[in-house]
Amino acid sequence: MKQEEILAHARMYSQQKQAVEKEVEKLSVSLMELRNSVKTVEELEENAGLVPIGGGAFVHADLHKEKVVIPIGSGYAKEYTPKDADKEISKRIELTENALKKMRGELGKIDEQMARLEKEYRALKKE
Repeated sequence: MKQEEILAHARMYSQQKQAVEKEVEKLSVSLMELRNSVKTVEELEENAGLVPIGGGAFVHADLHKEKVVIPIGSGYAKEYTPKDADKEISKRIELTENALKKMRGELGKIDEQMARLEKEYRALKKE
């Protein structure tokens, strides 16, 4: 492989790595939010709380612990009992952890390819 080809491949892998790193960051944030949701559902014993209304503002509200509303996609949400909500959130945590593991594996593969290209590039420069 020529030096120019190696550099082009290295740029491609670098861009892929950046994209995967962004996805890892998003998944990590989602995982943290899901774990916080589990704690919140567990702490529903209180009957009052602060509810975010956007822009960093909150409103005091009476909370009903009989139902928990969880988004299911495309702007829709579904009501769950606290027990079922805990199961649903736990399932989402597991899926997110698996996706995160897969993305970290992809990062490892990209790093291996970049190391291989660097080795090839150095060998060509010595010639």
